[in-house]
Amino acid sequence: MSYDPRTIAFTAEILHPPQPPRADLAQSLHNTLYRQPAIGYQNFQVAPDGIHLTNLPQAPGQISAATLTWDRLVLREELRGSTVEDFATRVVNVTSTAFQTLGLVTSLAQQFVVRSLVQPRHFRDGREFLSRRLIAPGNDAWQALGRPLQSLGIRLVLPPPAGSRGAFQVRIESWPQDPRSLWLENTGSFTGPIAAGDAPQLAELLYETYRYLTGPVAAYLAALDTP
Repeated sequence: MSYDPRTIAFTAEILHPPQPPRADLAQSLHNTLYRQPAIGYQNFQVAPDGIHLTNLPQAPGQISAATLTWDRLVLREELRGSTVEDFATRVVNVTSTAFQTLGLVTSLAQQFVVRSLVQPRHFRDGREFLSRRLIAPGNDAWQALGRPLQSLGIRLVLPPPAGSRGAFQVRIESWPQDPRSLWLENTGSFTGPIAAGDAPQLAELLYETYRYLTGPVAAYLAALDTP
């Protein structure tokens, strides 16, 4: 039986041909999005690292932001209870509006990050699950380090199979905020252009990244979660 992961964060990076972000066009984008509460942003800020559109956090750690830099649009939704469908809608609509406003006609490459939590069923501590099931050198080997393990994890690089253009990087780690949980992350990197008019394709790439984390990765861990 697989897990039912709780997704806590989404990020999308939509790369485009380099052009300096213009504050006047970004302000126009902010005004357009502000009239759409489901995808709008409350604040507008010009900073050295780009132009930021943000929503005020309603709880510690929350992030809701769109950042315009010289070569990409970055969207982040963290600890806000967003579903993958919510974020897909935001990515497609914000990107479409941004590209139209900024005069961009294509995205050169795309990257999506999905972070989720799961709780092992037969272990009360995620570190114990990782050290005994996923990383299992034996107790004597761990003791050779001479210190207790505060956290541990692994990183997997998975190239695209035939017929796919997306590579995945998966991280599986213990989560200090809740020792019972495992912190899972999948970064999907996709090469190849997507025209501004084909922005709905971005949602499919997000779903592909999400489904791999909540499907094969979660199932792999569940198969190791035995008494």
